[in-house]
Amino acid sequence: MTRWRAWLPLCLSLVSAAAGAATELGTVTLAEGGARVLRGATWYKLAAGLRVEEGDILAGSERGQVQIEFTGGSVANLPGDFTLYFAPPPKGAPSLVLALPAGWLKVVIAPPGMRLHLPPFDTVAAEGILVVHAQGAAADLFVETGSAKLVEMTPAGADADTRDAKRGEYWAKAAPGAFTSMPRAPRAFVEAMPRNFVDPLPLLAGKIKSKPVLVADHEVTYAEAEPWLAGRERAAFEKRFTPRLRDPAFRHAVEPNISRYPVWDRMLHPEKYLPKEPKTTP
Repeated sequence: MTRWRAWLPLCLSLVSAAAGAATELGTVTLAEGGARVLRGATWYKLAAGLRVEEGDILAGSERGQVQIEFTGGSVANLPGDFTLYFAPPPKGAPSLVLALPAGWLKVVIAPPGMRLHLPPFDTVAAEGILVVHAQGAAADLFVETGSAKLVEMTPAGADADTRDAKRGEYWAKAAPGAFTSMPRAPRAFVEAMPRNFVDPLPLLAGKIKSKPVLVADHEVTYAEAEPWLAGRERAAFEKRFTPRLRDPAFRHAVEPNISRYPVWDRMLHPEKYLPKEPKTTP
Protein backbone atom coordinates (compact mmCIF):
# COMPACT_ATOMS: atom_id res chain seq x y z
CA MET A 1 0.00 0.00 0.00
CA THR A 2 2.90 2.40 0.61
CA ARG A 3 4.14 2.15 -2.99
CA TRP A 4 1.06 3.67 -4.64
CA ARG A 5 0.96 6.45 -2.02
CA ALA A 6 4.39 7.55 -3.20
CA TRP A 7 3.69 7.01 -6.92
CA LEU A 8 0.09 8.23 -7.32
CA PRO A 9 0.63 11.94 -6.47
CA LEU A 10 3.31 12.18 -9.16
CA CYS A 11 1.01 10.59 -11.75
CA LEU A 12 -1.85 12.90 -10.80
CA SER A 13 0.34 15.98 -11.05
CA LEU A 14 1.42 14.96 -14.55
CA VAL A 15 -2.23 14.50 -15.61
CA SER A 16 -3.15 17.93 -14.22
CA ALA A 17 -0.20 19.60 -15.93
CA ALA A 18 -1.21 18.08 -19.28
CA ALA A 19 -4.78 19.43 -19.12
CA GLY A 20 -5.33 22.43 -21.39
CA ALA A 21 -8.05 25.00 -21.89
CA ALA A 22 -11.18 23.52 -23.49
CA THR A 23 -12.82 24.95 -26.61
CA GLU A 24 -16.04 26.87 -25.96
CA LEU A 25 -18.87 25.72 -28.23
CA GLY A 26 -21.94 27.75 -27.33
CA THR A 27 -24.25 28.97 -24.57
CA VAL A 28 -26.91 27.31 -22.43
CA THR A 29 -29.95 29.52 -22.99
CA LEU A 30 -32.47 27.44 -21.02
CA ALA A 31 -31.82 25.26 -17.96
CA GLU A 32 -34.82 23.99 -16.03
CA GLY A 33 -35.49 21.18 -13.57
CA GLY A 34 -32.12 20.74 -11.87
CA ALA A 35 -29.95 19.88 -14.89
CA ARG A 36 -26.22 19.37 -14.27
CA VAL A 37 -22.95 19.59 -16.15
CA LEU A 38 -19.95 17.33 -15.60
CA ARG A 39 -16.79 19.33 -16.24
CA GLY A 40 -13.56 17.51 -15.59
CA ALA A 41 -14.49 15.15 -12.77
CA THR A 42 -16.94 17.47 -10.95
CA TRP A 43 -20.70 17.83 -11.37
CA TYR A 44 -21.97 21.43 -11.32
CA LYS A 45 -25.48 22.87 -11.35
CA LEU A 46 -26.44 23.95 -14.86
CA ALA A 47 -27.66 27.51 -15.31
CA ALA A 48 -28.65 29.68 -18.27
CA GLY A 49 -25.71 31.69 -19.54
CA LEU A 50 -23.11 28.97 -19.03
CA ARG A 51 -20.67 28.59 -21.92
CA VAL A 52 -20.48 24.89 -22.76
CA GLU A 53 -17.06 23.46 -23.54
CA GLU A 54 -15.71 20.53 -25.48
CA GLY A 55 -15.70 17.61 -23.06
CA ASP A 56 -18.71 18.74 -21.01
CA ILE A 57 -21.41 16.18 -20.20
CA LEU A 58 -24.93 17.46 -19.56
CA ALA A 59 -27.59 15.50 -17.69
CA GLY A 60 -31.27 16.47 -17.52
CA SER A 61 -34.15 15.58 -15.24
CA GLU A 62 -37.63 14.22 -15.90
CA ARG A 63 -39.44 17.56 -15.61
CA GLY A 64 -36.66 19.74 -16.94
CA GLN A 65 -35.55 21.19 -20.25
CA VAL A 66 -32.21 22.41 -21.59
CA GLN A 67 -31.41 24.40 -24.72
CA ILE A 68 -27.97 25.17 -26.14
CA GLU A 69 -27.33 27.75 -28.84
CA PHE A 70 -24.00 27.14 -30.54
CA THR A 71 -21.50 29.47 -32.09
CA GLY A 72 -22.30 29.31 -35.79
CA GLY A 73 -26.07 29.07 -35.44
CA SER A 74 -26.96 25.47 -34.53
CA VAL A 75 -29.49 24.96 -31.72
CA ALA A 76 -30.17 21.86 -29.57
CA ASN A 77 -33.17 21.34 -27.29
CA LEU A 78 -33.36 18.44 -24.82
CA PRO A 79 -36.43 17.97 -22.58
CA GLY A 80 -36.73 15.43 -19.76
CA ASP A 81 -34.11 12.85 -18.80
CA PHE A 82 -31.13 12.89 -21.14
CA THR A 83 -27.36 12.60 -21.29
CA LEU A 84 -25.37 14.64 -23.79
CA TYR A 85 -21.60 14.70 -24.31
CA PHE A 86 -19.71 17.31 -26.34
CA ALA A 87 -17.12 15.06 -27.92
CA PRO A 88 -13.88 16.29 -29.48
CA PRO A 89 -14.12 16.18 -33.28
CA PRO A 90 -11.68 14.02 -35.24
CA LYS A 91 -9.68 15.62 -38.02
CA GLY A 92 -11.85 16.44 -41.01
CA ALA A 93 -15.12 16.09 -39.07
CA PRO A 94 -17.68 18.84 -38.42
CA SER A 95 -16.69 21.16 -35.60
CA LEU A 96 -19.66 19.97 -33.51
CA VAL A 97 -19.79 16.35 -32.37
CA LEU A 98 -22.52 15.46 -29.88
CA ALA A 99 -22.97 12.07 -28.25
CA LEU A 100 -26.51 11.23 -27.09
CA PRO A 101 -26.55 7.95 -25.11
CA ALA A 102 -30.09 8.58 -23.85
CA GLY A 103 -32.94 11.04 -24.28
CA TRP A 104 -34.82 13.17 -26.80
CA LEU A 105 -33.10 15.80 -28.92
CA LYS A 106 -34.36 18.31 -31.46
CA VAL A 107 -31.48 19.96 -33.24
CA VAL A 108 -31.34 22.72 -35.82
CA ILE A 109 -28.08 22.19 -37.72
CA ALA A 110 -26.31 25.09 -39.40
CA PRO A 111 -23.23 24.83 -41.65
CA PRO A 112 -20.58 23.50 -41.43
CA GLY A 113 -22.70 20.77 -39.87
CA MET A 114 -22.80 18.33 -36.98
CA ARG A 115 -22.13 14.69 -36.19
CA LEU A 116 -24.28 12.83 -33.66
CA HIS A 117 -23.00 9.71 -31.89
CA LEU A 118 -26.03 7.52 -31.13
CA PRO A 119 -25.83 4.09 -29.48
CA PRO A 120 -26.28 2.00 -32.68
CA PHE A 121 -25.07 4.43 -35.38
CA ASP A 122 -23.78 7.92 -36.13
CA THR A 123 -25.62 10.68 -37.98
CA VAL A 124 -23.89 13.35 -40.07
CA ALA A 125 -25.72 16.38 -41.45
CA ALA A 126 -24.51 19.62 -43.02
CA GLU A 127 -27.78 21.49 -42.52
CA GLY A 128 -31.35 20.73 -41.47
CA ILE A 129 -33.57 19.84 -38.52
CA LEU A 130 -33.53 16.41 -36.87
CA VAL A 131 -35.64 14.89 -34.09
CA VAL A 132 -33.77 12.07 -32.37
CA HIS A 133 -34.55 9.60 -29.58
CA ALA A 134 -31.93 7.32 -28.01
CA GLN A 135 -32.69 4.64 -25.44
CA GLY A 136 -30.50 1.72 -24.44
CA ALA A 137 -28.95 0.20 -27.54
CA ALA A 138 -31.59 1.66 -29.89
CA ALA A 139 -32.19 4.98 -31.58
CA ASP A 140 -34.71 6.43 -34.00
CA LEU A 141 -34.62 9.62 -36.00
CA PHE A 142 -36.91 11.84 -38.05
CA VAL A 143 -35.56 14.22 -40.70
CA GLU A 144 -37.79 17.29 -40.42
CA THR A 145 -35.84 19.33 -42.98
CA GLY A 146 -32.66 18.83 -44.98
CA SER A 147 -30.98 15.45 -45.19
CA ALA A 148 -28.61 13.28 -43.16
CA LYS A 149 -26.21 10.43 -43.59
CA LEU A 150 -26.56 7.48 -41.20
CA VAL A 151 -23.25 5.77 -40.54
CA GLU A 152 -22.79 2.28 -39.14
CA MET A 153 -19.66 1.87 -37.02
CA THR A 154 -17.13 -0.93 -36.85
CA PRO A 155 -16.21 -2.40 -33.44
CA ALA A 156 -13.03 -0.29 -33.62
CA GLY A 157 -15.09 2.89 -34.07
CA ALA A 158 -14.41 3.48 -37.77
CA ASP A 159 -17.06 4.44 -40.33
CA ALA A 160 -18.64 1.50 -42.20
CA ASP A 161 -21.82 1.31 -44.31
CA THR A 162 -23.90 4.46 -44.75
CA ARG A 163 -27.55 5.24 -45.52
CA ASP A 164 -29.01 8.48 -46.91
CA ALA A 165 -31.95 9.85 -44.92
CA LYS A 166 -34.09 12.41 -46.73
CA ARG A 167 -36.55 15.05 -45.62
CA GLY A 168 -39.69 13.57 -44.06
CA GLU A 169 -38.17 10.11 -43.52
CA TYR A 170 -38.08 8.14 -40.28
CA TRP A 171 -35.20 5.76 -39.51
CA ALA A 172 -34.60 3.38 -36.62
CA LYS A 173 -31.99 0.86 -35.57
CA ALA A 174 -31.21 -1.28 -32.55
CA ALA A 175 -27.73 -2.73 -32.14
CA PRO A 176 -26.95 -5.17 -33.65
CA GLY A 177 -30.11 -5.12 -35.79
CA ALA A 178 -30.68 -3.71 -39.27
CA PHE A 179 -31.99 -0.26 -40.16
CA THR A 180 -35.70 0.18 -40.73
CA SER A 181 -37.14 3.21 -42.51
CA MET A 182 -40.51 4.72 -43.33
CA PRO A 183 -41.51 7.60 -45.62
CA ARG A 184 -43.00 9.43 -42.61
CA ALA A 185 -42.79 9.28 -38.83
CA PRO A 186 -44.98 6.50 -37.33
CA ARG A 187 -47.78 7.37 -34.96
CA ALA A 188 -46.00 5.86 -31.94
CA PHE A 189 -42.97 8.10 -32.51
CA VAL A 190 -45.09 11.23 -32.92
CA GLU A 191 -47.16 10.49 -29.80
CA ALA A 192 -44.06 9.86 -27.68
CA MET A 193 -42.24 12.96 -28.98
CA PRO A 194 -42.05 15.95 -26.59
CA ARG A 195 -44.82 18.43 -27.35
CA ASN A 196 -42.51 21.42 -27.74
CA PHE A 197 -40.83 19.67 -30.71
CA VAL A 198 -43.94 20.38 -32.82
CA ASP A 199 -43.03 24.08 -32.97
CA PRO A 200 -39.84 25.79 -34.17
CA LEU A 201 -37.22 26.18 -31.45
CA PRO A 202 -37.19 29.74 -30.06
CA LEU A 203 -33.89 31.62 -29.99
CA LEU A 204 -33.22 32.72 -26.41
CA ALA A 205 -29.62 33.96 -26.44
CA GLY A 206 -30.73 37.60 -26.52
CA LYS A 207 -32.32 37.19 -23.08
CA ILE A 208 -29.04 36.11 -21.43
CA LYS A 209 -27.54 39.11 -19.64
CA SER A 210 -24.76 37.57 -17.52
CA LYS A 211 -22.53 34.54 -17.15
CA PRO A 212 -23.40 32.40 -14.09
CA VAL A 213 -20.93 31.25 -11.46
CA LEU A 214 -20.44 27.48 -11.44
CA VAL A 215 -21.78 25.89 -8.26
CA ALA A 216 -20.33 22.46 -7.48
CA ASP A 217 -22.74 19.62 -6.76
CA HIS A 218 -20.49 16.58 -6.20
CA GLU A 219 -17.47 14.73 -7.56
CA VAL A 220 -18.21 12.05 -10.14
CA THR A 221 -18.68 8.59 -8.62
CA TYR A 222 -17.36 5.41 -10.17
CA ALA A 223 -20.94 4.32 -10.97
CA GLU A 224 -21.44 7.58 -12.93
CA ALA A 225 -18.02 7.33 -14.62
CA GLU A 226 -18.15 3.63 -15.55
CA PRO A 227 -20.36 3.94 -18.68
CA TRP A 228 -17.93 6.50 -20.14
CA LEU A 229 -14.94 4.37 -19.15
CA ALA A 230 -16.51 1.52 -21.15
CA GLY A 231 -17.41 3.61 -24.22
CA ARG A 232 -15.74 4.45 -27.49
CA GLU A 233 -13.53 7.14 -25.85
CA ARG A 234 -12.57 5.08 -22.81
CA ALA A 235 -8.86 6.03 -22.97
CA ALA A 236 -9.69 9.74 -22.80
CA PHE A 237 -12.08 9.21 -19.89
CA GLU A 238 -9.58 7.03 -18.04
CA LYS A 239 -7.15 9.95 -18.19
CA ARG A 240 -9.86 12.47 -17.34
CA PHE A 241 -11.03 10.65 -14.22
CA THR A 242 -7.54 9.76 -12.95
CA PRO A 243 -7.63 12.52 -10.25
CA ARG A 244 -10.59 10.71 -8.65
CA LEU A 245 -8.20 7.95 -7.58
CA ARG A 246 -7.31 10.22 -4.68
CA ASP A 247 -10.72 9.37 -3.21
CA PRO A 248 -10.68 6.10 -1.19
CA ALA A 249 -14.34 5.37 -2.06
CA PHE A 250 -13.63 5.76 -5.79
CA ARG A 251 -10.53 3.56 -5.55
CA HIS A 252 -12.46 0.91 -3.64
CA ALA A 253 -15.16 0.85 -6.34
CA VAL A 254 -12.54 0.59 -9.10
CA GLU A 255 -10.57 -2.30 -7.58
CA PRO A 256 -12.92 -5.18 -8.57
CA ASN A 257 -12.64 -3.99 -12.19
CA ILE A 258 -9.01 -2.86 -12.18
CA SER A 259 -8.09 -5.22 -15.03
CA ARG A 260 -10.18 -3.01 -17.36
CA TYR A 261 -7.94 -0.02 -16.65
CA PRO A 262 -4.27 -0.95 -17.17
CA VAL A 263 -3.06 2.63 -16.67
CA TRP A 264 -4.79 2.84 -13.31
CA ASP A 265 -3.55 -0.62 -12.38
CA ARG A 266 0.03 0.56 -12.89
CA MET A 267 -0.65 3.64 -10.74
CA LEU A 268 -2.31 1.75 -7.90
CA HIS A 269 -0.19 -1.41 -8.06
CA PRO A 270 3.25 -0.48 -9.43
CA GLU A 271 4.78 -3.47 -7.66
CA LYS A 272 3.02 -5.75 -10.16
CA TYR A 273 5.04 -4.19 -12.99
CA LEU A 274 8.51 -4.12 -11.43
CA PRO A 275 11.17 -6.13 -13.31
CA LYS A 276 11.46 -9.59 -11.89
CA GLU A 277 14.72 -10.28 -10.13
CA PRO A 278 16.84 -12.92 -11.89
CA LYS A 279 16.94 -16.27 -10.22
CA THR A 280 20.22 -17.01 -8.53
CA THR A 281 21.95 -20.32 -9.04
CA PRO A 282 22.65 -22.06 -5.74
